[in-house]
Amino acid sequence: MSKPLAIAKGIAFAFPDVCLTTTPGGPVPIPYPNIAQLSQAQDVATDVVTGSAKTPVLIVDSNVSSSTGSSPSATAGVTSGTTQGMCVMAQGSGSVVYGPQSLGIVRFGDQTEQNTTSKQAPGNVQGIVLSAFPTVLVGD
Repeated sequence: MSKPLAIAKGIAFAFPDVCLTTTPGGPVPIPYPNIAQLSQAQDVATDVVTGSAKTPVLIVDSNVSSSTGSSPSATAGVTSGTTQGMCVMAQGSGSVVYGPQSLGIVRFGDQTEQNTTSKQAPGNVQGIVLSAFPTVLVGD
């Protein structure tokens, strides 16, 4: 099934991003939303652009260096050990690829790893891409 093409605009959203949060009784795991601004994405396909604004396309290697959502009193993600960590595009098309490494083009609804410390580390929470250029559909 085809999905709309994801662009470097909009957000990636994940919930629950469970972080240890300081309370008077000690650290408590509390779920927070986690949001990454895709306009801040790095490692995008800059020579494949969409629309009159020429917005770059996201690929599986794309990432956002930081995310938001946890409370200032949150000390660490339960899985990742960090707060406000990276967002990494974890899923893309298997049939529509970009560049010499054949990296999949990311689509609306594809999976992300959020609040992570690096591209290779697991995220504290899995999320989805909520960004699209609705007139361009990309296959599986």
